[in-house]
Amino acid sequence: MIGSAERWERRLRGLENDLMRRRTEIAGHDARSAAIDRQILNLAHLRETAMPILRALGDLPREAPWGEWLGHLRALADLAIRDREPLLVALAELEPMAPVGPVGIDEVRLVLGGRLGRLESSPKSRSSGCVFVTTPHRARGMAFEVAIAPGLAERVFPRKLTQDPILSDSERHRLGGALADNERRVAAERLALRLVAGAASGRAMFSYPRVDLDQGRPRVPSFYALEILRAAEGRLPGFDELARRAAGEGATRLGWPAPRRPALAIDDAEFDLAVLDRLVDADPDTTTGAASYLLNANEHLARALRTRARRWLRRWTPADGFVDPDSAAIESLARHQLSARSYSPTALQNFSSCPYRFFLQAIHRLQPREEPEAIDIIDPLTRGGLFHEVQFLVLTALRERAEVPVTQENLETASGLVDAILEDTAARWRDELAPAIERVWNDGIDSLRADLREWLRRAAHDAERWRPDAFELAFGLPDRAQADPRSSDNPIVLPGGLKLRGSIDLVERDPAGRVRVTDHKTGKVRAAKDFVLGGGKTLQPVLYSLAVEALLKESVYAGRLYYCTAAGGYEERTAVIDEPARAAAREFVSILDRALAEGFLPAAPDVRECEWCDYRRVCGPYEERRTALKPRQRLEPLQRLRAMR
Repeated sequence: MIGSAERWERRLRGLENDLMRRRTEIAGHDARSAAIDRQILNLAHLRETAMPILRALGDLPREAPWGEWLGHLRALADLAIRDREPLLVALAELEPMAPVGPVGIDEVRLVLGGRLGRLESSPKSRSSGCVFVTTPHRARGMAFEVAIAPGLAERVFPRKLTQDPILSDSERHRLGGALADNERRVAAERLALRLVAGAASGRAMFSYPRVDLDQGRPRVPSFYALEILRAAEGRLPGFDELARRAAGEGATRLGWPAPRRPALAIDDAEFDLAVLDRLVDADPDTTTGAASYLLNANEHLARALRTRARRWLRRWTPADGFVDPDSAAIESLARHQLSARSYSPTALQNFSSCPYRFFLQAIHRLQPREEPEAIDIIDPLTRGGLFHEVQFLVLTALRERAEVPVTQENLETASGLVDAILEDTAARWRDELAPAIERVWNDGIDSLRADLREWLRRAAHDAERWRPDAFELAFGLPDRAQADPRSSDNPIVLPGGLKLRGSIDLVERDPAGRVRVTDHKTGKVRAAKDFVLGGGKTLQPVLYSLAVEALLKESVYAGRLYYCTAAGGYEERTAVIDEPARAAAREFVSILDRALAEGFLPAAPDVRECEWCDYRRVCGPYEERRTALKPRQRLEPLQRLRAMR
């Protein structure tokens, strides 16, 4: 156990708090909320199961007599092991050692290591038989209908034997017969081979890998394989003959894990692959219907095969995503029309990347499985959330002090305020999230402090031109705790009927009264310098500007993306909200509204969009190639959107 049980309790509580925070942020998304609820329930089950075990591990003594150790180990077995009878038998054998001690945990591990590593339980009888995997020496005295020995390749079995450079075999002989030398090692290997062969009551099988996966080179069979054939047939074949015979006995290949002949398959999957292997390059006229049995073997397999085949047709079919749905699907899609529910700009941006990605993420709300990653930095979502919260609290505090905007005169005071608020906020987040590695958390907070100080310094330099007016101006997010007083619980309806929800980081005014909308970014720069909608992939500046106009009843001069951290180089990307920008927004809404109304959301990714897509497991790796085969007429509105700057 790493750390104490209390530390694990804090970590689990921190994970629960993080899940609860995420659930609050996505309020109104039933499917995503349900997914997080399942995670919270699973976390409760984990805590219920793991914490008693962790506390028992934490209660283990540093030193104790063997009798006390055996009591602790039995208690652990009751908590953590389901089939514990063999373990309890092994512990009972150590009962005569109860008075011995005190001993430390290292000695306990040394004694138990060998015993627990050899625990066996009698397998339950099965009508189809069973497989017992073991080492050759543990098979001594056992009998099996079939015994299989893999790995008879040079330098694998037998291993490459070299003398110890410090204590050679000659020195070992001079010291006595207790030390192993190469001669004994060879004898032990030959004994292991005899034990495998002797354990077979019916048949013995020996195999070797033909390719070294690490080096990418062919492997040479072991000379033991030649001796096996000589013992069985009375003659010694050559390596060439051995290779030919091995290949003819059902050898498999790396790229096609099945024998060449279906009759040699050991399961259904190998049989199917062996059959299909013969059909790949065969003349279709002579093999028509040869694999039709797959369509009758399993209804789910048949549906999957037909769907995959249809995706390669040169026309659009329902197998290509959400395409040409029936009346029931159209009726179900009605509640997801732009005028029926609200969307965030982030969700809408997926449409231009790939309409099917938009469908899976925004309509189905299918979430990718979280993959464990090395904890070497604060994760981007946590860092971004902490950054935005500190920004909001700093700007709010400065406004209450009547020190907005920050200027060169009050910059030092504002910087001190940043440090104080960051310390308080980071301490609260630290208590809630219980970070796993303290150094990683502290380094992340130091990096955040540097970014916030630089953001404030640049804001002071720009104070004569732009003055902050609203912070975290939210709409359609009724449960948001930190929001500007002018926020709206209801989503904003944009021209074309699009219901938009979101939170605008900053609304600013210049001396002339012009309004600028800013969305802060904490990652790397993604947007081009000269953009309006960025091909439908950079929607926040324009859509947020139109939302501010609807909410505050004022015209907006420009929308801005401000990459306000070192990772983004403190760069900014600005879109002027003129008539072409408004027309582009209307065109985007019209294209998306038509796609939803018609039910045409195909898997049609833009160039290289599949490389980092979270839903690649759903579609497979060939969507760009498949889409290139389809008629382009129905994609014309999408292509027009992607061509917008």
